[in-house]
Amino acid sequence: MVGSLAAAPSVHIWVRTAIDWDDEEALLSQVEPGFRPHIERWNETFALPYHRFRHEVSEIARLNLSRVAGAAVTPWEEIPDDAVVLPVDDDDWFAPDLVDRLQPYLAPRAIGYRWVASDLEVPTGIRHWLVLTRRRLFPGTPLRWICGTNNYALVKQPGTDRLAVDHCRASEVFAAEHDRVPVISERLNLVNRTLASKTTMYYRRPSISRVRLLVKYRAYRRLYRRHDLAGIEWAEEYVERMNDLMGRLELRSGNPR
Repeated sequence: MVGSLAAAPSVHIWVRTAIDWDDEEALLSQVEPGFRPHIERWNETFALPYHRFRHEVSEIARLNLSRVAGAAVTPWEEIPDDAVVLPVDDDDWFAPDLVDRLQPYLAPRAIGYRWVASDLEVPTGIRHWLVLTRRRLFPGTPLRWICGTNNYALVKQPGTDRLAVDHCRASEVFAAEHDRVPVISERLNLVNRTLASKTTMYYRRPSISRVRLLVKYRAYRRLYRRHDLAGIEWAEEYVERMNDLMGRLELRSGNPR
């Protein structure tokens, strides 16, 4: 374990997403044109519009981030150099005591930090299911990317914005500079990959069928009702809020349950 610094750097949360989910027109002007058919399919299927659902999800995340002691959500340009930055999407969560648990690992030469990732998700397909199953059965299976959505922090310097935006690039840099990236063997985050996420809705395909969307809908209803939060009990409240939100996601009349 690395000894803490005499004068610990400030810690800031930086949210990558800058979409006003509560404004449907603003949303449609900001998303990629190729994703709009997916949003239309959602709105044809569910009574709660896509933008309202995503707004509710972001509000749950906002509540979670507001409870991370010792860190505040800060615009990138207002974060000072040498500060520790926690990148995150606007639907994912951090442990409330993350900063305290990070302190013993702070080191003068460190360019970043990472910890054991936690995910709450439904497999996107057979290949993803196989990956998750293998990882569950063989925990030592190497990860494709050592940095996921929000299981890492970085020390802000000129150019590190690229690492904050792109976890794949951060993985490459952290792997190359592994001796300058302390690893915390604790679970300090939870990726909440929801029904509305681009990955779930196959955003690289022209659209998603109503049948496929309903299959995923039912799987997510089960996920939030039957979850295992051993070791990350702090996430219980947020999972319950997601379960309540999914319960309010009524199907449009004419759509079979």
